[in-house]
Amino acid sequence: MNIREMLLELGYSNISEYAREYRTRPIYRESDNNSVLRINKSTGRFVDFAKSITGSFEDLVKLTLKLKNIAEAQHWVSHNGGGVESSESARKPLLRAPRVFPKDCLKKLVRTHLYWIKRGVSEQTISQFEGGVVLEGKMKNRYVFPILDGKSRLIGVSGRYIYDNKSSSVPKWKHIGDKHAWKYPLFLNHKIIQENKQVILVESIGDMLALWDAGIKNSIVTFGLEISPAIMGSLLRFDINKIYISFNNDSSQGGAGNTAATKAAKKLINHFDQDQVRVSLPTKNDFGEMNREEIKKWVKNNIYQHQE
Repeated sequence: MNIREMLLELGYSNISEYAREYRTRPIYRESDNNSVLRINKSTGRFVDFAKSITGSFEDLVKLTLKLKNIAEAQHWVSHNGGGVESSESARKPLLRAPRVFPKDCLKKLVRTHLYWIKRGVSEQTISQFEGGVVLEGKMKNRYVFPILDGKSRLIGVSGRYIYDNKSSSVPKWKHIGDKHAWKYPLFLNHKIIQENKQVILVESIGDMLALWDAGIKNSIVTFGLEISPAIMGSLLRFDINKIYISFNNDSSQGGAGNTAATKAAKKLINHFDQDQVRVSLPTKNDFGEMNREEIKKWVKNNIYQHQE
């Protein structure tokens, strides 16, 4: 992406173009001035004239997404800009683009979906995600999901261990690739989210599949308890009306998901109005433990009555 495309990805709009710069409204603060923020086209350096704030493009990303440090901003730029020129070195790429894996490796997947079918996910649903079982290598005995980016490139895989997991040394899920760059499964549901203007954030692919099988297809998987800059950028770009944070409801097990959901809501409120963000936890530990009727009841109680 070039500077303008990354600005759009961050959520900026009404971008005016001048000889050497872009001008727009600073969405990281209250303002109705569409030209007070100016960004150099080639380097990305910005100036907010009203507040006398200036810095690199990475500083602007950090400011816009309310990130903790400049390293997170650099990470976001590397995965959204690829070879964009650094503000500090106009001739040198900032960071490497995300690793792209050869799709030939997917030929090793055994296209059997029995594990998920036994867990209540229909074959019609699970077959859409192009996954399968791996019998050898790093993902041995796992059902593996390909992680694709917006250009249908393979940027990672996520695998669920398919046997009884009594040993704590064997993690349920294993990922290969940089999950902080993943926006899954937008390769399938980005149009649904764009039209619906609502999104449900869930921890794992299993949660997403349970919702999908119940007819709820507007979810994004966070692969943990943090909302990554990549997902944040997509939420801003989609101009979402309602965001439901539906991490695991594990209050009986220390409450990590509950606590993280509240923390995520506070982070989102930096970018969205408070009434656009809602913590809506599953009625059981996660959606994978709920049947279709329970999920539909949850949706009726938590989603539909809050639609605009």
